[in-house]
Amino acid sequence: MGETKQRSRSQRYLLGSNASDAAGRTLTGITVDLIFVGTLSATAFQMGLLNTLGSLAFVFASIPAGHLVDRHSALKVLRIGLAGKIAVLACLAVLAISGTLNIALGMMLCVLLGICNVFSETAQTAAVPRLIGEESETRAAGISKLIARLGAADQSLTVIIPALAGTGFALFGGPTLLSLSAALGGFALMLAWRIRGYRAGSTANEVRDRSAGSGSMLTGLRYLVSNRLLLATTVTVALSNLGLAIGSSVEAIFIINDLGFGEVGFGAYASVSGAGGLIGALLATRITGKYSSPALLLWTGLAQIVLASMVLVAAFTSDIWSICLLSLQALGWGSVALIFNISASSWLVEMVPEELLGRVLSARRLLTFGAVPIGSLLGGALGSALGTQAALAGWVAASMLAVSCFLILREPANR
Repeated sequence: MGETKQRSRSQRYLLGSNASDAAGRTLTGITVDLIFVGTLSATAFQMGLLNTLGSLAFVFASIPAGHLVDRHSALKVLRIGLAGKIAVLACLAVLAISGTLNIALGMMLCVLLGICNVFSETAQTAAVPRLIGEESETRAAGISKLIARLGAADQSLTVIIPALAGTGFALFGGPTLLSLSAALGGFALMLAWRIRGYRAGSTANEVRDRSAGSGSMLTGLRYLVSNRLLLATTVTVALSNLGLAIGSSVEAIFIINDLGFGEVGFGAYASVSGAGGLIGALLATRITGKYSSPALLLWTGLAQIVLASMVLVAAFTSDIWSICLLSLQALGWGSVALIFNISASSWLVEMVPEELLGRVLSARRLLTFGAVPIGSLLGGALGSALGTQAALAGWVAASMLAVSCFLILREPANR
């Protein structure tokens, strides 16, 4: 009974640390954008370069992050990643307060911040199995539920924080918000120090021993490719992200210009999408414990096909029907996408040996997030050459391909 209470307490500390970290991360992203545009007068090219550098930092840091998580324990890497973020945020705040922050220096610090985010986020997910009991009947459900709660907290804060950040920037300025982000990081680190893994000591030692000699940084990638079920989930999520990136690259142009709803219409669409994300956050913890991860992954993948098709159909209907279709799509996508991603992550954590979890998680993120810049470029090219409707059709096609690959790749494993 005492160990169960200790595990529950550590799970709460992980959830609190994750929520505080997510709030600081979201606040930092918005504040940095506002400082670059409003204070440093960055050009569109420089903002694009900032986003590209952030994506590259994520791609290149993923594999090393997973390797360190497996070799030195997830909780230790989590604390190091959070401490690094606090140091970088403190530097940004001091430079902003002193007026010495410039675009080049800001980009360099943002890349470092992105690397710290990769390490802390990888460690947060990899730490989940160490906080769940050994009972085989409830272990899988416990892992899914805890990951769902982590994802729900992230989603809720990415909706709530942006609504407050703009007003906060106008009232208090960028340096104050950066200082607040550093304080949130400090609180996340404080909670992370209190997390304890409550697996048996022999098991923990065995894991560390195997981890120390279990191969190179690419071991996780090789393991992922050799396991059909893991490959099926990874390809499915990657293609889903590819489709969303294709659609997102032309979505604003489609709603503002093609449909003629203007900036107000697009803002309303984004607000409804945020509400959908909050609904998904509320549903995620209830649904993931009742249904298996493979079933949820399949059904939410099918739902994405329907929702992506709604945006394409909106191009060929009247204004009233377009508004209805876009509203339904925005409301549904936030919920479906969140449950889809939670299901994929939960299934991976359930399947992968604990000594390889960090590296496999990182390999999966490398492939799934690596699809995003490719999709953005492809969507922009399709939209420019053939029109926005072609790019939206590409979104639907990628969603259909994601489900098809999932069914094809996992089928031999079920025989």
